[in-house]
Amino acid sequence: MKNIVNFISSIGLMTLILTLTPSIINAQNCDITKTNGGGFTTTIQSVVDNCNSTYTIVLLVEHNGCQGPTCDELSHYSVQATPGTYSNVSVAVITGGMTYSNIDLGPNLGSDPFSGFKVDNTYGIGDGMAGSFTVTYTLSGNLQNQQTSAKAGQNAQIASFTSADFDYVMNCNNTNCNPIADCDGDGIPDGVDEYPCDPTRTYNITTVGTLAFEDLWPSKGDFDFNDVVVKYRTTLVTNTQNMVVDVRSSYKITAVGASYRNGFGIQFDNVLPNQVASVTGYSLQKGYITLNSNGTEASQSKAVVIVFDDTENTLHRAGGPFFNTVQNGLVGTTDSLYIDIHFTTPLTPSVVGTAPFNPFIIRNGDREIEIHLPDRVPTSLVNTSYFGTSNDKTNPSTGYYYKTQNGLPWAIHIPTVLDHMIEKTPINLGYLHFIEWAQSNGTSYPDWYLNLSGYRDASKIWTP
Repeated sequence: MKNIVNFISSIGLMTLILTLTPSIINAQNCDITKTNGGGFTTTIQSVVDNCNSTYTIVLLVEHNGCQGPTCDELSHYSVQATPGTYSNVSVAVITGGMTYSNIDLGPNLGSDPFSGFKVDNTYGIGDGMAGSFTVTYTLSGNLQNQQTSAKAGQNAQIASFTSADFDYVMNCNNTNCNPIADCDGDGIPDGVDEYPCDPTRTYNITTVGTLAFEDLWPSKGDFDFNDVVVKYRTTLVTNTQNMVVDVRSSYKITAVGASYRNGFGIQFDNVLPNQVASVTGYSLQKGYITLNSNGTEASQSKAVVIVFDDTENTLHRAGGPFFNTVQNGLVGTTDSLYIDIHFTTPLTPSVVGTAPFNPFIIRNGDREIEIHLPDRVPTSLVNTSYFGTSNDKTNPSTGYYYKTQNGLPWAIHIPTVLDHMIEKTPINLGYLHFIEWAQSNGTSYPDWYLNLSGYRDASKIWTP
C-alpha cells in the first residue's frame, strides 16, 4: 500500500469543492441561444408551424448558478410580443426549484421596455440557485422580432431575437408546414427524434467525465488520485414528456495505481430499487455482490448498481504491479463496460439526478467499506463504524461525508478526460493551480485540469 506524504498539510484549512459541472453534448444543433446576463440565457428550443397561420414556440431559460451582486435572483421573465397575437402561454420547470405566482398576459408590462407577457413573481432561480424552465406560447400571423427580459434586481437583462432566428430554428428542425415524417407517431419529427421509430424514446442527453479515487480511506492516501481512475460517458434517454426512460453508460478504467482490487458502483439517491426494471452489462466475478432479480444490488434502500467487483475484470496488463501509473514504457489496455438501466416507469430528470450520480469504490472486496465523492451519502451496506476514525471526519448528522477535518476528499470528479498523476506524486505537483482552485472553493482556476500554458508540470503526469 501507499505511504502518506505531507501534501495534505500544504493546503491548509479549507474545504475542497471537487465535483465540477459535467460536459453536456447537445443532441441537436438547431437551437439559438443568447445571453440575457446575470447568469441567465434564453434559447429558442423549437418553433412549429401549425399550418393554420399560428406558430408554437418554446423558449428555454437557464441560469448557471452564479451568485453575488451581478447574479441576482429572478423576479420575473418577460417576452415581447405584439398585442393580440399571442395565446396559450405555459411554463414548465425543467431543473432546479423555480416557482412563480402567475402568468401576466399584459400587454402592459410595467417597467419592461416592451409589450407582451411575463412569468411573474418568480423565486428559486438566480443568485446561486441554478435551474431551467421553458416558456411555451402560440403566435398568430407571422413570426416576430422578440426580446426577452430576465429581470433580476435592478437589471432588465434583455436578449434580442429576430424573426429570422425563429425561422432558422423552425426550418432546421423540419417543423415548418411541409409534410413532416414521424415514423413512430409521437409528434416529434424524425429529423429531431433520436429514436424515430420508437414511440417510447425521443432524445439523448449525454454527459462525460472522469472519476478518480484514493483507496486508503479512512486513512490519508498519497493524494495522487490514481488508485482507481474511471472514464465515463452517460446518456439519459428521454421520451416526448422529457421523462427519463433509460440510463445508458460506458465505463472504462484508465489507471489502477494500487495493490487493492477495488470494485466500483453508483447509487441513485432518489430512486428506489423497485423503480428499476432491469440492469445489464455489469461484470461481477468475485462472489461478494448479491443482486435482486432486476440487477440492482440486494439489501439496499436505494437503487444501487455495481459496475464491476474487481478492477482486474477488464484490465489487460502490460506488466508490473501498477496499471498505467509508472513511467516505464508499459501501457496496458482495458475493456469498456456498457451498463443499460431501464426504469419500470419513466422518471423525472430531477429524480434520476445528474451523471455521474453517486459513484463509489468498494475497497479490496470488503463490501462494508465504500469511498464516495465528498458529501455524498453511502449505501445501506456501508459499515458506519469507520466514520470519524483515522483521518476521516464524517458526521452524518451534519451531512459531512468522506472528508478530512480540513475538507480534503478521497475522490474527485472532472468533466473531461483526466491526465492522471505518476505513481505516488501528489496531484498539486502536476496540476499547478489545483490548490488555488481548491482554496477558492472552485472560483479561481476552475479549468485547473486543462492543458494550458502554466497550468501543468508535465513531468509529473503519466503519459503513454
